[in-house]
Amino acid sequence: MLNKTKQQLADKLGELLAKSVFDDETKNIILENIDKIPEHSLYKLLAVLEGEQKEFDLASFDLDLFLKDQDQNWATTKEEQKKAAETVANKWAVKLV
Repeated sequence: MLNKTKQQLADKLGELLAKSVFDDETKNIILENIDKIPEHSLYKLLAVLEGEQKEFDLASFDLDLFLKDQDQNWATTKEEQKKAAETVANKWAVKLV
């Protein structure tokens, strides 16, 4: 039986482990033996998993910014190409008149 603090830790660890890149076997070993793991070790694991989640969040944010920037660059390039084509077309139209 887990005390209240360990139960709260176990709940938080369970949430973070569900999102973690740890393999399922490792996750299961941790969860099955959580009552045997010393509390200080659980706090260390919690810190590792929270750090992992923060890194994933940062990477996701960076990737999102990159993709938005790429979309903006593509839109700008498309507009520049359209203007260049219109300029060439207008010059030809003037020459043909």
